[in-house]
Amino acid sequence: MEKSIQQTLALAGIAQAAFLVDQLAQHGLAAQDKLSTCLESLFITSPGSTLEVYGDIDKLRLGLQVLEEIFVTKESSLKSPDLMRYLIGLIYLEVRLGKQPEMLKTIADGLAKTEKENQDSNMQLAENPDIINQLARLYQETISTLSFRIQVSGKPQYLKNTAIANTIRATLLAGIRSAVLWHQLGGRRWHFLLFRGRISKDIRALLNSTRA
Repeated sequence: MEKSIQQTLALAGIAQAAFLVDQLAQHGLAAQDKLSTCLESLFITSPGSTLEVYGDIDKLRLGLQVLEEIFVTKESSLKSPDLMRYLIGLIYLEVRLGKQPEMLKTIADGLAKTEKENQDSNMQLAENPDIINQLARLYQETISTLSFRIQVSGKPQYLKNTAIANTIRATLLAGIRSAVLWHQLGGRRWHFLLFRGRISKDIRALLNSTRA
């Protein structure tokens, strides 16, 4: 798989997480299978390939559709100003996090502990409140202490709901995981301007492969 395609897959992971955060904040719910894809990526720490992080291209179809609206069609049925703010914010947070090696270790140790404590669970991650609460706590103890924080906008009845708020935090953590992968693959913010054509081509190719 070409490196640019791998970058686009990781970018789709960020976009999918950003979309789900927006859905949770605005509507109080999100597609469980799409959410599980994001959360499961947190525990794939030594992948043999980029695709292994997400399991299958089809599982990132939502994120690819969001990217299609951003880079290709310029429509707004999925994207929103808040979603775009979350996407850019996740990428920026990853850069800040990369300068905090101790925090990165804390997150890695926290993920390993969460995985070990829940290794016998057969529930989808999106349906497992224990895992979501642990991930949310890890986010609060690490990412939330950085000087830059993502301000999530939504309806108060959802943002004040503990279960929904924790799911949002867990999803943001998953978005940062995809941003880490994107960066490791050579992705940079200025690519949005200089490589729009290439990214658009990759998005169309990946979406076509899911439609086949």
